[in-house]
Amino acid sequence: MESMGPPGIEGSTSVVVHDPFDEYAFNEMLPRAPGLNLLLAGTGVPMAKELAFDLFCSFYKYVVKLLPHDRVVPEARPHRQLLVRAIDLREHEKLRSITRLKAPETVLATEFVLDALLKELARTDAHVESAESPDTAEDTSTSEDLAVGTERLREVLRNVGEELRGAGELVAAWSAGPGQEMRLPPELKLRLMRDLVRNPRMSQIATLFGRYRRLGLRERELRAVVSSEEVVDFIQGGDVARALAGELSSFATAEREDLFYAKVVTHSLLIYDLGRRERKPRPVYLCLDNSGSMAGEKEVWAKAVSLALAQLAIANGRSVEVVLFGDAADPLRVIAIRPEDDGPTRLEKVMDMASYFLGGGTNFAKPLAHVFDVIRERGHSGNDVLFVSDGLCPLPDEFVRRLLEEKERYDVRLTSVLIGGDPFSLRSVSDVLHRLDEVLAAGEALAAHFAASFLERVPEPESPPASKAKQASRAIPLVFDHFLPDGD
Repeated sequence: MESMGPPGIEGSTSVVVHDPFDEYAFNEMLPRAPGLNLLLAGTGVPMAKELAFDLFCSFYKYVVKLLPHDRVVPEARPHRQLLVRAIDLREHEKLRSITRLKAPETVLATEFVLDALLKELARTDAHVESAESPDTAEDTSTSEDLAVGTERLREVLRNVGEELRGAGELVAAWSAGPGQEMRLPPELKLRLMRDLVRNPRMSQIATLFGRYRRLGLRERELRAVVSSEEVVDFIQGGDVARALAGELSSFATAEREDLFYAKVVTHSLLIYDLGRRERKPRPVYLCLDNSGSMAGEKEVWAKAVSLALAQLAIANGRSVEVVLFGDAADPLRVIAIRPEDDGPTRLEKVMDMASYFLGGGTNFAKPLAHVFDVIRERGHSGNDVLFVSDGLCPLPDEFVRRLLEEKERYDVRLTSVLIGGDPFSLRSVSDVLHRLDEVLAAGEALAAHFAASFLERVPEPESPPASKAKQASRAIPLVFDHFLPDGD
């Protein structure tokens, strides 16, 4: 492709005003993007690589400007008309908010948008060839425009933006270990985000993870902050907020006001010395049903919720152990996520958790026994357990008796979420029981069900039906509160 030159030079094959740095960014990322390389190698559309570069620049550059019509070679003028329409769309600007100056995100957006456009061109060409009159094509295309309707272009940009936003939020939330920036090698970031977007189930988990994580953060911010500090001594310092009343009285007296300022500057005010009551973080255990009946929206919902809770817990220094279970004969899949894990290690564990699925039957005793064996081995008092299932499984009376004894001994708070069915055995062992009575739907309906049922503050151990749900009250505990440090 030709770089932009002085006004006297004609025949640019690129329609976006760019500089050598833009070309360098594109050429550096192209070998690292196997999906885009395969797409360009397999298409027979002329100047597909030039179109890919123009799309890349339109997503990557901070300010996007197009070359004048007469500065572009005739073969590339359809690209210009396409970008004229795309740049004016709100969906294009929203996609740019994700990709601007971010090469990995930009090259993925380029691949997905170009793929959709080439498929649309192939369908349109086939339709035009079979039609009796070419005039029946969409009126949004001209002789110097790619035959892609504006509404279809809007839909492509919107879909790619939503997919990249969900994948990017999951990767960003889990990519930073302790003391690390949220930065990954471009090849790793490309691979992870592409795997998330190209797998519909993983893409939905990533999208819902971001939504539920924001809900959890918002609800945590609404809680009243209770001080966890106490006065242990009096010392000298310059913190006016902790100054004794006698020192503050000097500020109110004109004759002693200068003395007060002098003490502030020299850090000789008499102030309270506050000691913080440190609490040992409560480990979190997430038991997720992976039986065959959980396949579909139920599994997506459970894993998105669990990832959101796990990320909030890890951010507050709490270790997380995920237990994926099925029938008694199925092996438990145990994934331990620690606050000290680095970014790539965390992401590898998260992808393992999201992609793993057993199928088969359901057994409650096996995962619960494993969790309490771990708690007993560690001897840690203060633990939180989330148990999610849609199954019906009896628990032996002797097992329930021992479980309740262990709960009290090691201060275990067990929160259960039952998707459909009767609580049955879970009722007797759970501190809080949430029921989702309806089959979960995808997208916004699934998120609304989550907000109405799982995040709802309930005055009783068991949630009322959704139709009779009470208004949320700040005095009633929130499910997320069990998985973050107490405020008092």
